[in-house]
Amino acid sequence: MSKIFNKGVYKLMKKDELKKYDGKDGREAYIAYDGKIYDVTKSKYWKNGTHMLRHKAGEDLTEFLKLAPHGFEVFENFKEVDVLEEEVTEVSERLEFWREIYKKYHPHPMLIHFPMGLMYFSAFMYVLHFIFKNQSFDLSALYSLIGAFITTIPAAAAGIVSWIINYNKVWNNIFRNKLVFTIVFLITSFSTILLRITLGDITLYNSPLQYLYLMLYIINLPIISFIAYNGGKITWP
Repeated sequence: MSKIFNKGVYKLMKKDELKKYDGKDGREAYIAYDGKIYDVTKSKYWKNGTHMLRHKAGEDLTEFLKLAPHGFEVFENFKEVDVLEEEVTEVSERLEFWREIYKKYHPHPMLIHFPMGLMYFSAFMYVLHFIFKNQSFDLSALYSLIGAFITTIPAAAAGIVSWIINYNKVWNNIFRNKLVFTIVFLITSFSTILLRITLGDITLYNSPLQYLYLMLYIINLPIISFIAYNGGKITWP
């Protein structure tokens, strides 16, 4: 069966056939969007059939690209080679409802700013306390760190829900890094809080404990920054 379009006569390509064009081992790289199939083989953004370590050639990316930071105009640079045969698919009304909620309120991007901001502020306060030995700086650092730890939990939960409903549980290095380092951050930040509450003002001790405490603070910064960096890679190449 074929279909006539402005650009010519195309066959109707099935999804199983589309999968053959995955861009690997010298094969051409095709992607489907909104019922049309585009050749992205020569694009530098689709090397080896992969885009942003997340999208893969040979697949229908219509739902994924609705969340991308660019619009349909990017496909003007690619050759339209075929059309995708329509398949009857059932989308859960509940899933569609939650997708609309995420599009409207963006809970994960909104919530992630709280632990990040509080962690940076907490570290800054403790460095001031470490230098000036002012108790107010110490308490500000402690309370901010507790806030960062607490707000990480709903931010991570919103991220997991987003991964399920917006990304169909696609598992790759980006999501793996975000999950693993979120768990690491929860452990290190809780350890920092526990050490401070158990021993009191660490700077009063003339021992390696104060340096251990400061080191934990410093470690938390690159951890949460790495989480944020991987979050950015989901949106921007």
